[in-house]
Amino acid sequence: MSFREFTTYNRWQKIFSLFFAILIWANVRQGVERGGGAPVVPDAYSRTFEHLPIRVLTLASELDQFRVTPAEVTVVLRGRPDLLNRLRPQDVEVYVNLTDPAATQSTQVAVHVNAPGAQLGSVSPEQVLIERLLPPANRPRANP
Repeated sequence: MSFREFTTYNRWQKIFSLFFAILIWANVRQGVERGGGAPVVPDAYSRTFEHLPIRVLTLASELDQFRVTPAEVTVVLRGRPDLLNRLRPQDVEVYVNLTDPAATQSTQVAVHVNAPGAQLGSVSPEQVLIERLLPPANRPRANP
């Protein structure tokens, strides 16, 4: 097939395809220039994990004990269905960060969630009450 036959055969289909290729390229480029944004995950692909325990993150030198009220939270995660179906409750990490030295005896602290490959939909409650308990050396001993 000669070049002339190649350019004249199905000319309108080739022009139409080139036009749509340019539109797709411009749309993708515009999305990349705007920062891409957060990936859109439909709400239909969500999974709820209930009664997840909260871990307390402290400094290694911190020997105090803490009471977390409430001790468990409910987490809603969004993502791909295959990934969410494989996710186990043990894989979802729920914690409060107490590494701030300005923490007082009792305070409200935000709950943080890490889940591999999933987006956080919601966490309930979003904040928990942290109470610093007396260290073992300062606790009154019971008389035998």
